[in-house]
Amino acid sequence: MAEVTFTGRVAGGRAAPGVPVIVSREPLTAAALPQMMVVDDPRGRYRYPLLQFIVDWNLSSDPATLVADPPAYRGDDPFLLPAVAVVVHALADRARVPIPGWVLGHRAPRDVMLFGYRFDGAYARWVRQRSLDVCSFHRVWFHPRTLDKGTPDWWLPWD
Repeated sequence: MAEVTFTGRVAGGRAAPGVPVIVSREPLTAAALPQMMVVDDPRGRYRYPLLQFIVDWNLSSDPATLVADPPAYRGDDPFLLPAVAVVVHALADRARVPIPGWVLGHRAPRDVMLFGYRFDGAYARWVRQRSLDVCSFHRVWFHPRTLDKGTPDWWLPWD
């Protein structure tokens, strides 16, 4: 179980500012992501579940357990499973963890940006120039520094 310590007020809670609060929860798994990625969020349906998964991966002592069970999704979003797969593929490559068999079965029907940016925009072109090879395979593109979420390097300049 991951434990997160922060100070301040818990949403809906009564902790006074500066009083340590412990929040415990199980790390997100790839199998748990689809049900979280279909919830409407004005900041983007994929963004926070995938970023939290990356944090949990980076803090895990056994990240392979987080991707052992394949995600299942029966909705009509053709990009959801490829988005999960590209993140898992990239993290596993970087950590030299065996890539689960389910990962290679998910490719997007066309090229897209992971977090909803226009694929033909200037930012997307900048990201694609820096993207990992797995992005091309899955047809889902993101900046490789996204994989640093939850590490001390996350706040360093990206380029």
